[in-house]
Amino acid sequence: MGNANTYDGRTIADSFELLEFVSWLRRSTRDATCVLLSQDAHGNPHVPLDQVRKTVGSRAVTVLLANAVQQSAHDQLGIVNPYHGAARIFPPGDAWCDDSSVVYCVLPALPPQEFLDHIDDNLTALASAQRNAPAAAKPVSPGNAGRLRSAPAADRTTQPERTEKPSLANVRQDHRLFHIDASYAPLCQEAILSLGRAYPCILVSLAPGGAQPYLDVSALIGEIESDAVVFEIVDRQADDWLREHLPPWARAYDGACRFFYPRNGSARMYSDLHRMNDHADSPLVVAELAEAVWNTAYPGGYSVGGAGSPGEEDDAASAGEHAGRAHTPQCALVSGVVEMVLGSAAYVRAEDERTPRKATMTELPRAIAETQPLETLLRKGQHVRGHAAGTSEFSIVPEWNSPETALRAYAPGVTVAGRVTYVCEDMLKFMVYPALVDSPAVEIVVRGPDLFAGTAVNTDADMRPVFLRGATIALHIEERDAGEWLFSLPSPADTVIEPPSVLPEGPAWLPAADALAYLSRLHMHSTLADVPVESLLETVDSVPSAQTTIRAMHRQLTEAQAENRRLEQANEQLRAENADLTKRNREYEKSIGEANPLAVFSGRFASAREELDWQLRAQSLLQFTVEERERRPLAQWSYADGFFDSLAECEHGDMSRWSLIRTMLLVLTGKETLNGLRQHQLRTGRGGDNPGRKDEHGNTIYRCNVHGQYRLHFTRDGAGHVTFLSVNTHDDLLL
Repeated sequence: MGNANTYDGRTIADSFELLEFVSWLRRSTRDATCVLLSQDAHGNPHVPLDQVRKTVGSRAVTVLLANAVQQSAHDQLGIVNPYHGAARIFPPGDAWCDDSSVVYCVLPALPPQEFLDHIDDNLTALASAQRNAPAAAKPVSPGNAGRLRSAPAADRTTQPERTEKPSLANVRQDHRLFHIDASYAPLCQEAILSLGRAYPCILVSLAPGGAQPYLDVSALIGEIESDAVVFEIVDRQADDWLREHLPPWARAYDGACRFFYPRNGSARMYSDLHRMNDHADSPLVVAELAEAVWNTAYPGGYSVGGAGSPGEEDDAASAGEHAGRAHTPQCALVSGVVEMVLGSAAYVRAEDERTPRKATMTELPRAIAETQPLETLLRKGQHVRGHAAGTSEFSIVPEWNSPETALRAYAPGVTVAGRVTYVCEDMLKFMVYPALVDSPAVEIVVRGPDLFAGTAVNTDADMRPVFLRGATIALHIEERDAGEWLFSLPSPADTVIEPPSVLPEGPAWLPAADALAYLSRLHMHSTLADVPVESLLETVDSVPSAQTTIRAMHRQLTEAQAENRRLEQANEQLRAENADLTKRNREYEKSIGEANPLAVFSGRFASAREELDWQLRAQSLLQFTVEERERRPLAQWSYADGFFDSLAECEHGDMSRWSLIRTMLLVLTGKETLNGLRQHQLRTGRGGDNPGRKDEHGNTIYRCNVHGQYRLHFTRDGAGHVTFLSVNTHDDLLL
């Protein structure tokens, strides 16, 4: 694959196809425009592929991106990846790799015919820009393209061409409030991101499904007046465009507001996101934004235009041409030291103040904010910089460690910890450093055959049951050359070096105490059934991948069923053998009873008590020698009221009286602790930690084996007198 005709009309639904397609798209020698469509949540394009191709004609290659490879496409294309039915138009060459603004976007919120018209307009604008390339500075911007396609088709030839340079001054309202529609969204983006912007600004997004923001903008302007610029988004197209073209740390949408600190020529950007759920949140957010503006303008207020003329002030606020005008910032960073970290709160002593302030932090990168609370970024004694807010807070302005500096110790020969961010059958992604404001996460693709080579693990082993997404693992670095890493499995005895911190002097960004625990799973018999179903579904990004996974699970299920059948047959055989042994044991006990010379005297006594007493004494003559009887004479004994009733109940079953008598004699001679009797306390329940039972005199109740399921219960007082309480099956007294 590789030429334009190969891709025109294709649907990319396989990871391998996607890889080749993106490689083609990145070529600087590519001379064909590409219209890349995406599928909606139901797996359909917003407009059928054939209709789009009919509109596009031979001007561009039309390709449809399936949802099955959407995640992989997002990883490879970044912010220019279309999704949810949107379309992207890539100009010839690879300029889009460095400048995403040259990639036109058409959103699916438009009706189908207007969706096609916008694609047609963008292709026309792109062709015109290419024809005039020698004389033009750059192709038509997305903002200008939006204005062109806003006019009806019949009026395009009669509308006079606008030659004046657009300015934010055209959409200025009272004070420093600007209404931003789709036409002025690019200018709003430029003003916010300008390195020379020396004034604070606020971006107010639209509420979901509504035409107005949650924030009461009038109330905000009444509080801050002209101390900050307010950009209020007024249409859904501008909201979508800014969401696509602003970096993640600068976006505000779904009703949220974002406050931007002055740039003052710094390459770093600091902002605070204020989320809102409904209009009821407006008073609180207005107060928070006003305090942020005043803190930035402190002391003595902040004037965007200084002492210049009103005309100069208006131009400076427009931000398009005068974003770099010199202003004097009034809010300097102050130093502080983390005094303590208690639970989820940290306290900073600012400069020479006596009382520590509670620490907050300006907007964190999402990858850190979602996984790491504040206390994992700060430690006692750490030096920080920020702003003293109010009377009791210190707002830390983070100065992130760059990945190059943080990972300097990650050299061949060391074992390092990281987080698994993705795993499939033969590959995982290993993140050794999180994404920061101005740098992406450091993620390395680790192939199973490379990782398992030279070990006892099968190189074709499925990685999903062993490596779980989100888990912390450790790997051994074999080679590292620029962006290329080669890992091997570590030894359980390896020392994992502490992960770096994302802030100077801070704690490790990732706890690594259990990073080697996964090694035990490598040698366990684990299957895909051990993988959480949601994690397993995330590993299936194409039809062939799904087929492979289903085949593997079916094979494992078949093997498990065969093993279960084998075990069931073995259990059935053991049950039969156990039943046979039980039967033989009963026959043996019966034969012993019949052979006992005392058996012929049964039934010849006036009472059951008299008979049992005589049998105990007579059996002792048979069971013990003269020396044994002298050394351990029989203790005094008696019977509880219910003893003979319980005896009669058990003898109606299959209990042997002579086994009972032998057990009672062992108790009377103090030999009940023999292993075969398994003497122990009678407890109040089945658990081994339940308290032991006692009789009404406070004596401990003991139980010991007779034979089979039968147990003898008795007590022994301080004088050694034994009371036989009952004979029962194992669990009778536990009910």
